[in-house]
Amino acid sequence: MIKILVERDKNGQVKRVLIKGHAYYDEPGKDIVCAAVSGITHGMVNAVEKLTGIQIHEDDVRPGKLDCQIPGHVTDVETLSRIHLLLEAMVMSLEDVADEAPDFVKIIEKRI
Repeated sequence: MIKILVERDKNGQVKRVLIKGHAYYDEPGKDIVCAAVSGITHGMVNAVEKLTGIQIHEDDVRPGKLDCQIPGHVTDVETLSRIHLLLEAMVMSLEDVADEAPDFVKIIEKRI
């Protein structure tokens, strides 16, 4: 199962998205659930980094894991707004996948 932890601040803004695991919906290369989650997350991470110049994922990339968070040094309001918008869009898209494949994707929301 793919487990997605969404951490939000006291204002409800997404601060971190941690994704771990594999769906095992089908064999590797044919797993549409894993492909959907990977496509959404990598697309949004790339969009954030290209549009803002801010790296939000850790350098230690391993199969079945993606950890995205807003670095503490980012204080520019416009940049933060763009990052929050894209992360929220990512979470909404992941929620759609979880709704369609609840046996394979679980989202946990946490306030920090």
